[in-house]
Amino acid sequence: MDGLSPRRLRILWGSFIGLVGLAMGFAFYRLVVKAPAQAFIWSRGTAEYRLLEPHWLGVLLIAPLLLFVLGRSLADLPWPQRALSVVFRLTFLALLALGLSRLVRSGHTNHVCTVFLVDVSDSVSPEALQDAHQLLERARNTKGRDDLMRLVTFARHPQHVELERDGETLKLPTASELRHRPTPGDANPGAGTDLQAALELAFGLFPSGYLKHAVLVSDGVETDGDLLAQASRAKSFGVKVFGVPYRRPPPAEVAVRSLRGPPKVDVGEPFEMVADVYSSRSTTARARLYQDETLNGLQGLRELELKPGGNQVSFKSVVHFGGQVNYRLALDQVPTDKFSENNHYSVTLDVPGRPAVLYVEGQPASAGYLSSALGAQQFDVDVRSPSAFPASIGELERYAFVILSDVPKESFSPSSEQLVQTYLRDLGGGFLFAGGAAGYGLGGWGHSATERLLPVTMDVERRKDMPSVAMSLIVDRSGSMTGLPLEMAKEACKATVGTLENDDLIEVIVFDSAPIVSVKMQPARYRTRIQNDISAIQPGGGTDIFPALDLANQHISVVQARKKHVILLTDGDAPDRGLRELAQQMLAESITVTTVGLGNGANLELLRTVADAGGGRFHHAPDPNSLPRIFTRETELVARQAAVEEWFSVRQTAPADFLRGINIGTAPLLHGYVATELKSAPAQMVLSSDRGEPILARWHVGLGWSLAWTSDVKNFWAADWLRWSSYPKFWGQLVREHMRKKHRRELDMKTEVSGGHVHAVVDAFTADERFDNAMQSKLSVTGPMPKGKRTEYPMRQTAAGRYEADFELGEYGSFLLHADHFRLGDDGSLKQVGVSYGQISNPYPREYASFEPDVDRLARAAAVTGGTIDPTPSAAFAPGSDQIAFQAPLWHRFVVAALVVFVLDLLVRRVRLFDRKFLPRRRAPAR
Repeated sequence: MDGLSPRRLRILWGSFIGLVGLAMGFAFYRLVVKAPAQAFIWSRGTAEYRLLEPHWLGVLLIAPLLLFVLGRSLADLPWPQRALSVVFRLTFLALLALGLSRLVRSGHTNHVCTVFLVDVSDSVSPEALQDAHQLLERARNTKGRDDLMRLVTFARHPQHVELERDGETLKLPTASELRHRPTPGDANPGAGTDLQAALELAFGLFPSGYLKHAVLVSDGVETDGDLLAQASRAKSFGVKVFGVPYRRPPPAEVAVRSLRGPPKVDVGEPFEMVADVYSSRSTTARARLYQDETLNGLQGLRELELKPGGNQVSFKSVVHFGGQVNYRLALDQVPTDKFSENNHYSVTLDVPGRPAVLYVEGQPASAGYLSSALGAQQFDVDVRSPSAFPASIGELERYAFVILSDVPKESFSPSSEQLVQTYLRDLGGGFLFAGGAAGYGLGGWGHSATERLLPVTMDVERRKDMPSVAMSLIVDRSGSMTGLPLEMAKEACKATVGTLENDDLIEVIVFDSAPIVSVKMQPARYRTRIQNDISAIQPGGGTDIFPALDLANQHISVVQARKKHVILLTDGDAPDRGLRELAQQMLAESITVTTVGLGNGANLELLRTVADAGGGRFHHAPDPNSLPRIFTRETELVARQAAVEEWFSVRQTAPADFLRGINIGTAPLLHGYVATELKSAPAQMVLSSDRGEPILARWHVGLGWSLAWTSDVKNFWAADWLRWSSYPKFWGQLVREHMRKKHRRELDMKTEVSGGHVHAVVDAFTADERFDNAMQSKLSVTGPMPKGKRTEYPMRQTAAGRYEADFELGEYGSFLLHADHFRLGDDGSLKQVGVSYGQISNPYPREYASFEPDVDRLARAAAVTGGTIDPTPSAAFAPGSDQIAFQAPLWHRFVVAALVVFVLDLLVRRVRLFDRKFLPRRRAPAR
């Protein structure tokens, strides 16, 4: 070798590395790439070893590169140490290749992990839970040393129970500890049984390398989920299911399972309501059937003798009005009964019939006039006293129209007012408020919730402890008023004093550049003194309205009176600063302001603005002689009593469809009404008195119509109208136009209830049997009846002509479903094109509906997976002929060894381990 030059040595070394690389590549191709799968499986005794990813052996192909680097190394190390480093690197590559190739040891085992799933729902008796506890103890004592035991308790939801060890023994919970305790989010955890959820939780408890057994200890009665479907999944996961049904007899229990009526109910025709009552043993009970809020009229109470099993109980009933009718059956006086939650059941029937009108009359003896008139117009009229007003929106929803006539406020509860508001706004009902001796302000309805629903404002009933009216007259005495204008203004003030009642209050303020009180606020009975003070008023100079109006506000706001009114008279222009805002403030305190502009020099626009802001009227008086008449008329409007009792003719002031075919001009005179004022638009006055005050007014409230009839509907003020030939037609057409509308196109709705989850489906078709698409639909759910809230859900189009909605029922009872279907019109607005109705019953948790064990369900679930019913405790852990293959990974050992070798390699390359005598001697350079 000494004769070879360094260049030749490098060539020989490179050729050698290349040959080694080619040889290794050829070997990798033949022995790894082209090798059969069995080539990397070795057996040693009962164990079997294999490489799961042998292609990673290709990492060894880097070895020639390491040899090449060794030859080019500049490290000043002894050659034995460099050789040792190469060995470490090659060893590192070999270990890394084996680790990446995932070497595993395969084998078989028959160890079993058994998960016991124990039903602890409310339908399981304490005795049955004690049986389950004893089963767990026997299973714990018979399981193999290497077997595993898990425990899941379930009712509405499953829970994993951690089993603690007491030395070598598993510590089991007692029978009472198996029950689920109430939590803040679930106050009644035992009111359900979900076998499917329990199995799903068990799937996550099985460790790898064990046979999987699940033992269901239950009565097999499920309220949620699908056990049989979950059993098929268990089979695909390799889980064998066993069933252990509870064998204890059911507890003493009585339950109403269903309540049903005939498919079609006719108004006035008797029919039967049939209930299915379950009893676990012979016993007695009392049954009460309610129709809406009252006991069923024909047969509302029955004493029952119940035999074990199902019992058919029937009640005769009759419905007198069409619409939605709610029936509720309640059981009591049961000697022994485990659960009271299942002793009631509700159902709602949709009864077709003539439109129903609720007529609430304050004087029931006089209700026959309007009731007979509406009956002749094909309405079913239900006459009630105020105390018998419906107590729920469900009962009120039966009526297409509601009439409240001559009823004092004190006889009508605030809850009834709220029901009327909901009926109008949300249900689109029609409501008529009729007058009389106890109607409107005479009955104390002022500022009530009902007044806010009406298109008119009413007077508050006059209080005996305060004056009826307080008036403040503000008169301009500037220089321009000198002469006739001021004298006529004085006469107008005196005429006002003469018009007022003795107890009414009046003051007079005159102003020019500053206000002066000419007549202090005092009763009008001191007429002589007041008129003398008025006569003493003298003209002044300047015009400033604001201080005078502000002074009047200060005086009149502190007095007590039923009505407070200010009349402002001026003939000139004045600064407008703050006048509008002051008038608005006075109106907010129930002080109205009327303005009078005298002559053509007054700022008429300013005075009109003040009157509008103050809720009064504006008068333009070109001639001073008209002032007394204006003041007198204004005083009469303010001071008169609410009831106007005089003969007058009714005038039509606006067109209305319900008046077609009726000539109001031929109507007899009415003899009285209650004075009211029309509210601002969109309130509409249809009929008026000869004074121009409302007799019939209407406007929309939410989805419905609210109407005000200020006269009465009986033989008091409307005595002559009762003999009018068009009296029935007038009221019939009025009710028909404003009542709740029933849509002609009704689309069938199908509903399905499962475990408190509701699925509603509407299939829509056009008249030519085509799918009706592109509708926008919403579903309203009202319940539980009869006093239920209203909730809305969107209905999505899921297929051609199909609209669906899904929602959860958070409460129990009877529910009404109402779907509205809309379509976008050409003008961009939504137009209703259809409606659907439905009804569902969810009376109580299904856990309380059945107490007989469903052994067949458990047997079928076990058979699907190869399990059995009633296995012995040892059979629950018996592997039989089953065994499970496992793979113990060994790759991590090689990875750890590779890391150790890598560290040793670093040590060899960084620390000198051999003496320098092993280094070759360097030749001296030639001279």
